[in-house]
Amino acid sequence: MTVADSFRNNPGKYILGSAGSIIAVVTALFTLDARYAHAADVEKDKAQTQKVIKDTAIIIRKQSIEDKLFEYDVKKEQAPDRRLSPLDSAMQQRYKRQLEDLKAGKSLD
Repeated sequence: MTVADSFRNNPGKYILGSAGSIIAVVTALFTLDARYAHAADVEKDKAQTQKVIKDTAIIIRKQSIEDKLFEYDVKKEQAPDRRLSPLDSAMQQRYKRQLEDLKAGKSLD
């Protein structure tokens, strides 16, 4: 009996077998595709991560500048004449400008 004769006698078995095989292969391909990251998803995650890092760096920088300004305010209050030295006063003004720039959204680069 040849394959052609076998197919003529039992076409349903071959059709069902072929359909089952095709479904299994397509299902396997979709499963494999779902397991790997897509380039668009990776770029989106990368962009989000970079934004979070930048925002966090700005927050940390603001807090650092505010801490320095607080130190200069305390130093000024503890001084006998309630004044800072010219160097300290210049540094305090510099920190104030940097803080204003950060609040305005400007970069410190």
